[in-house]
Amino acid sequence: MDYRDILTLALVAVVLLPAASAYAPSSNSAPTAGEPVADQASAGSATGADSAAAAQSSGDGNYTRLYITDGYLSGEVKPGESTTFNVTVGNADDETVDLDPHLALPQAQGRPVDESWVTIEDSETTLEPDEEREFTVTVAVPEDTEFGSYRGEVAFTNQTTSYPGMPDRPVHSAQLSVTVREEPSVTITGDRYASAQIQSGDSYTYEYTVENDGDQAVPLNPTIQTSNRVRSDRNTIERSWFSIDAPNEVGAGESATVAVTVTPGDDADVGYYDTEIDLGLQDPNRPERSDYWQQVSVRFQVWEQPDEPFEKSFSVSDEAENVTLSLTAGRYGQSTTDEPVDFDVTFVSPDGEEIDAERVSVTDSGSISLAGDRSDGEQQGPYTDSSSGTEFEYRLNDPTSGEWTAEIMPENTVDFSYEIVRDEG
Repeated sequence: MDYRDILTLALVAVVLLPAASAYAPSSNSAPTAGEPVADQASAGSATGADSAAAAQSSGDGNYTRLYITDGYLSGEVKPGESTTFNVTVGNADDETVDLDPHLALPQAQGRPVDESWVTIEDSETTLEPDEEREFTVTVAVPEDTEFGSYRGEVAFTNQTTSYPGMPDRPVHSAQLSVTVREEPSVTITGDRYASAQIQSGDSYTYEYTVENDGDQAVPLNPTIQTSNRVRSDRNTIERSWFSIDAPNEVGAGESATVAVTVTPGDDADVGYYDTEIDLGLQDPNRPERSDYWQQVSVRFQVWEQPDEPFEKSFSVSDEAENVTLSLTAGRYGQSTTDEPVDFDVTFVSPDGEEIDAERVSVTDSGSISLAGDRSDGEQQGPYTDSSSGTEFEYRLNDPTSGEWTAEIMPENTVDFSYEIVRDEG
């Protein structure tokens, strides 16, 4: 299928979707069904009142058959600097076409690109049949330009079309979008999505470092969002649980530490909690209405050490030579204790005899990623050690047949899994 076939198909869709480029034969024949026409209802499914509002063209309905590649020009630029785009225009018509590259501003919403910012290379604008030409579009932004997004269209002819409720727009154009911004001068380091396990009655401290590379001091005013905006099924957080140690500003070229300590009350329910802390930062190189970048997540799990062990019953057959109990301690987030994980295990025989379990092995395991930081792992240079756990193995030799019970008391871990294997030879 050549370009002429593709453009013929595009004519059918032009009234359904106002595209950046539209096409029609350059001859004086009547418009094909489905394309915008001048001063009459468009052909197709529109009837009655809909027909009266059908798309109309500001021209005579006969459009030059041009095609445009790289028709979406989008990029970022700093105030006082410029950015360039390349766009290719091709002539699928049977006649030579004279182009008129210029900036058009037909959009109804969004801030328009200033015409004085845009320069379009137009040293040669005559396009022979089946010829393509690449144009360079340069957008130079003044130093006092307000941050934000600006939009327009680069039109290559003066032919326009219109649709109900919309202003006239170019038939042959490329969409232009530039975002004016500076590199941020204020950054936050530290795990912004850190999770912790806090035993009832204990505390945990989250730390964040704010770096200011700018030439003026920035305010620092952390506040706590205690409503459950993140997850409605989380427990209610009390503001009194938090204490924050931080200066009220970060000087130019300096850094500051924000320490957030969480101490759940003694009556805090066991379960999951999460909230956000707005650090109250203002970066002169970011839009004022943009504040998501300086919010950090605080997530933790409150737990209690049980008084009674977990019990698991299991059956042992006459063929069993031994029983192996494997316990794997997980690490959800960071624990508030430096004490090692351990288990106190007792086997209870069918006749009620208690047997202290013999621990035969301890195995540490994990998985390593080279793909970057992981909020649930430990970073060691280029390596992230995640999904770590410790497995403890206990063995019971020559058990009698019948119903046994394993009594498991965890120490310094919030979660664990178990596996009981009977070796029957």
